Amino acid sequence: MNGIEKIIAHIEAEAAAECRAIAEEASRKSEEIRARYEKSAADARDNIVAKGQKDAETYVDRMSHVAALEAKKQLLAVKQELVSLAFDRAAAAIRDLPEADYAAFLVYLAAGASQTGTERIVLNEQDRAAYGDAVCAGANSRLSEQGRPAGLTLSDKTRAIRGGLILEWGDIEVNCSIDTLIAQHKNRLASKVAAVLFES
Repeated sequence: MNGIEKIIAHIEAEAAAECRAIAEEASRKSEEIRARYEKSAADARDNIVAKGQKDAETYVDRMSHVAALEAKKQLLAVKQELVSLAFDRAAAAIRDLPEADYAAFLVYLAAGASQTGTERIVLNEQDRAAYGDAVCAGANSRLSEQGRPAGLTLSDKTRAIRGGLILEWGDIEVNCSIDTLIAQHKNRLASKVAAVLFES
């Protein structure tokens, strides 16, 4: 298991523990809501007994259904929030990789996204100062090893991105920022993340 996998496993473990605590709280709240609706239904039933037992039972059923739907709605909202939090933590974990691993990640992105081998690499201000030249050299070296054109250059511009990079050539750019990469894979991976968080 490499460093990134360990970090991701650690994050997944933390997220799973947090998920269990939140799910328990959501379950408790759901039971409170259910109890309130059932009490409301019972009180209403007592008030309409004169109108007939059938009407009272219908009302109880309706209130129980509403309570169940509300509980499901709240639990779904909590689960969606936790899945989003897991993706946010994954993005933060990438950004907080050890320097050598993060620089290697940037090299991988630049070389992998390059189409012409002559693009300009755009980083955020911090990454440009810390890794810019090394990322450019590393990506060009990787392209050369693959037998591809290796003329990537470091742009003088920076972008306000959390991490990752953007490749530019002419009016075209490929956005490989961490947030964009996470967003691109979120729909595909959300169900798998939810399975890890909520199924035991």
